[in-house]
Amino acid sequence: MIQLLQPNVLAQGGPIVILQLICSVIAVAIVLERLFYLRKSKIIPSELYHEIMKWVATGETKVALETAKTDPSPLMSICQAALSHLDQPPMELRETIEDAGRHEAPRLERYLTSLHTIAVISPLLGLLGTVTGMIQVFETIVTEGNGNTGLLAGGISQAMVTTAVGLSIAIPSLVFYNYLNRKVEFLLIEMERHALKLHEVLGKRQR
Repeated sequence: MIQLLQPNVLAQGGPIVILQLICSVIAVAIVLERLFYLRKSKIIPSELYHEIMKWVATGETKVALETAKTDPSPLMSICQAALSHLDQPPMELRETIEDAGRHEAPRLERYLTSLHTIAVISPLLGLLGTVTGMIQVFETIVTEGNGNTGLLAGGISQAMVTTAVGLSIAIPSLVFYNYLNRKVEFLLIEMERHALKLHEVLGKRQR
């Protein structure tokens, strides 16, 4: 792996390696950004949520709404939607909360499709490099014969390097995509659980 990262080795892969390296930079940026954003404390601020529930339990719904507006997290956005529509019947209020949750889901899933795309196309780019490298080998055999080992080695190097680089990008990208996707699913379930609990408390106060 260390040998693969050496500039002279990468240069043997030709222009396709440049595309693969661009993909790798984008993948790293996405993973770091999502790992930073998808922290539970950032998505579901527990202390603020419990404070809102306390205000709701005591009937101070306006204070609860103002408290929710102090934080831009997805859960607080759902709480804002619920607390802004207290005049709705329980079933309509539940639909409002669910709509708010569906609106927040894309914020959690942002860039994951791009990461998955990189995981898919990186080995395909490697396969393209393999094919072009082998074409170069066969052209050398036709024009120069089997004796020009330098040109033959160049084509074979391009074929192997692009494949290795593609797999080196695809494997960790796919691993992180699956990890982040499961984390999003967990956070969405937790947000739904908190939102339903808020709906239950609001429903009791309406009755």
